[in-house]
Amino acid sequence: MQLLNLEQGIFFQMGDGKNWRVVHPDMGAQQITLNHGIHAPGQEFTQHIHDYSEDAIVCVEGGGAIRQGDSYTPITAGETIFVPAGEVHGTKNTTDAPARMISFQGPPDMALYRGERDHKQGESPTPQAGHTSNVQVIDMAKSGPIFGQSCDWRRVISPEKGSKHLSLDYIQLNSGEQFDHLPGNVESVYVLASGKIRVTTSDETHHLEFKDVIFACPDDSFSIAHTGDDVVKLIYCQPTASLV
Repeated sequence: MQLLNLEQGIFFQMGDGKNWRVVHPDMGAQQITLNHGIHAPGQEFTQHIHDYSEDAIVCVEGGGAIRQGDSYTPITAGETIFVPAGEVHGTKNTTDAPARMISFQGPPDMALYRGERDHKQGESPTPQAGHTSNVQVIDMAKSGPIFGQSCDWRRVISPEKGSKHLSLDYIQLNSGEQFDHLPGNVESVYVLASGKIRVTTSDETHHLEFKDVIFACPDDSFSIAHTGDDVVKLIYCQPTASLV
């Protein structure tokens, strides 16, 4: 297990905002990546295509639009954008306030970090005429609940809902609630989108807050418990079995 922070990653250039890679192969991840961006009003994350990777983009704060050519679909905090491989996409802050976005890719797309997706103005790919976009904008809090959990746990993206490589859940913890993360066969990532939690392993205890990140290896086990006064909101993403 590694404890990370959204604003302590490695900077990479993509459009005119500030972008960091937080979970990526250079820090040990092999199956999934996590990126973080802060975009001022008018700033854009360049339109691009992932050849093989699926993309799950979460609007954490603020809002804007998912851009596909000349088409802009509004997004706001609490929504996820699911982008299948091969779809043209970018994001633009169309509001008058800063926007904070995170994104997961599976499998990792290292071309993004080499600058190969950062096209010059007017040179970005555009959707083909007649193509119907398969990009989805999803309200995480209204996604299907997973029954029998110890808290409000919702499945946002999964193979049952059309993905091939990524699964993404939205978890809310209220006072007194907690859950166990058990060993599995894939890497996984938790991003703390609000509130405070206590993470307990067999021999350590850590206190995390907004913008902190947990990168869990397949054999890791720990518990996550609500602390503080605010509702905890966690974004939980992992690759599907197809990437193992």
